[in-house]
Amino acid sequence: MQAILDAISLGGTYALAALGLGLVFGVMRLVNFAHAELITISAYVMVVTNDLPLLISFLLASLVAALLAILTELAIYRRLRGTGPAIMLIASFGLSVGLQKSYELIFGALPRSAAVAPWMTGSFEFAGLNFTISSLVTVAITIAILLAMGYLVERTTLGLQLRAAATDFKTARLLGVRSNRLIGSAFAISGILASAVGFILVVENPQVDPMFGLNITILALVGIVIGGISSLRGAALGGFIVGFILSILNTFLGNARVYAYSYLFLAVVIILLVRPGGILSKRNEMERV
Repeated sequence: MQAILDAISLGGTYALAALGLGLVFGVMRLVNFAHAELITISAYVMVVTNDLPLLISFLLASLVAALLAILTELAIYRRLRGTGPAIMLIASFGLSVGLQKSYELIFGALPRSAAVAPWMTGSFEFAGLNFTISSLVTVAITIAILLAMGYLVERTTLGLQLRAAATDFKTARLLGVRSNRLIGSAFAISGILASAVGFILVVENPQVDPMFGLNITILALVGIVIGGISSLRGAALGGFIVGFILSILNTFLGNARVYAYSYLFLAVVIILLVRPGGILSKRNEMERV
């Protein structure tokens, strides 16, 4: 039960990371590698403001991450809009590396650490099982955010526009969707989601360095592919699957856990062989692939 709870907890964290990436990809068809740096800067802010109340620290981290996301869209991606996908991809990768080096100059190359939410590091026993508080809180946070995002996407005008843009951005613009406002909103929400991921990660690992958010971002990108690259639900589901499988492998492989990533990507290949367009892809999309 503890292993399953930890797997659900990690899967939920990856789902949030994949959802933030999926929002931007849906409206711009952009693989935003710099999303990792949004996670990193939120973690740095929470470490630096650790003396403040936790809620204020998290709100500041969310604000900084959202502002940085909007700034990158205004300064880089908006100027390159309309260019080829290869150029956007290279720009995204270059921005990611540039931000990493900026963090290194500002915060130093060595890890910065602080005990963020130390009350979450404890554990308790129930029915003969040992539960970590961080796992339970992570699951609760993930469920709350996913429900809020579900309401946003399904019940609001912005959500309708995001879904329309994810399906066919050009047609959505012809129907009156304001592209600049929609893209800016998607980047801002992705920054807030990145700050939630940063909070969860920094509680588990308080050692924050310039590449803090890189690993989870790469695996979240894998989750988007296996979930359905044009589906927000697919992005969240794929991210959850990747995190869940990785946690289970790390738990049960024991000394062979160094091969966890090999088994993970083997599972990913099998999933894609069965569903080339992703788990939540439509049948006609798969036939075109």
